[in-house]
Amino acid sequence: MRQTIADERIPLASELRELETKVLGLRREHDHMQRIVDNQSVDLASLEAQVKSYDDESAYVSNLLNDYLNRVNASLAVGEVNHYGPTLLDVLNAADSEDSTIREKITTQLDGVDLALGRTESNIGGFRFPGKAVLPGGKVVEGNFLELGPIGYFAADAANAGLVTRGSSDTPSLIVLDPLAAEAINSFVASGSGSVPLDPTLGRALAIATTKETLGEHFMKGGIWMWPIAFFSLLAIVITAFKLVDVMSLKLMPASSINEINTLLKQDKLPEALHIANQHNGPAADMVKTGLKNFHLSRELLDEFLFETLLTVKPKLERGITFIALAASVAPLLGLLGTVTGMIETFKLLTLFGTGDAKSLSSGISQALITTEFGLIAAIPACILGAIITRMVATRMGALETLMITFGNGLAEVKESSVKVAA
Repeated sequence: MRQTIADERIPLASELRELETKVLGLRREHDHMQRIVDNQSVDLASLEAQVKSYDDESAYVSNLLNDYLNRVNASLAVGEVNHYGPTLLDVLNAADSEDSTIREKITTQLDGVDLALGRTESNIGGFRFPGKAVLPGGKVVEGNFLELGPIGYFAADAANAGLVTRGSSDTPSLIVLDPLAAEAINSFVASGSGSVPLDPTLGRALAIATTKETLGEHFMKGGIWMWPIAFFSLLAIVITAFKLVDVMSLKLMPASSINEINTLLKQDKLPEALHIANQHNGPAADMVKTGLKNFHLSRELLDEFLFETLLTVKPKLERGITFIALAASVAPLLGLLGTVTGMIETFKLLTLFGTGDAKSLSSGISQALITTEFGLIAAIPACILGAIITRMVATRMGALETLMITFGNGLAEVKESSVKVAA
């Protein structure tokens, strides 16, 4: 058995070494394949990161091109809107489409860039193209535009030629300067050479001139809320005028007449004192007459009669002042309400049509602010007038109270003198 085992040990050892060698080879092959798989995973992640980076760069370039085309579209001269506007609008719409790939978007945007660069090159030497413009009388005529850098001209004939400006619609409006300038512009547009007037303000002076409007036109732009503001403003003016007449017409008895009446009472000449009081009119005279008629009463009761007469005057003087304060408070609130309503309408249009036309958006906001403007215009004078009327009423009431105290003290003095004489 020992000999058999010894004989079989050597072949088994050789076979074991062969198997160990094979296992080591397989392990090395496994490690190599594992490294290949790991390298492939790393390369795939790197490729995915590179693809994402390229996509981000493409989106950034597309956004830059879109921003450039938007600025070109916004900077189009009024005569170029109908010529270049539709093409640029198609390019911008295609760039915003979600169905297009980034390659298709950039290709379309590059076509728009080529159009914009061609426009710039054409305008350097003057670019002429046909179109329509609105004459000063409102008639739409066909003619030729000529864009010379930032200045635009239009000519239909020798009489209807001049500079162009933005009108209320998409159609440019023609501004005819004078017959000589119109003839020169018509010849310049037709031949491409000649002497023409230039606008050094690049249309700003004409734009400012077109924004000038009458008070009625400015008022009507505010909308429906302008009418209640005008009503409260007119109400404050009417009440103020009425109160001025009412307060100024309030007559006060002169101090000399009061002193003369007190002197006659001391001399026991009540009929003569009453005669002097009857020569005057107004609440002060009524108060004096009331005091003379109730001369026989006690001081406390007589003061109550005089104060009662004073109280009948105060509501008459103060009536209507509340409405002036109401108008001063309500007018700016109505203006704010009109502004909020106008801004809501502006944002509705912004939701529907976007922010492509900043001029239309600013125009809507300015119209919405007109109500606040007129609300403050109505409120500030109403506050000032209300304060003036209140001060005048307080002054008149103070004068009546002073007169009542002076007259009451005089009556009390007369009574005390009578009592001492009787004693």
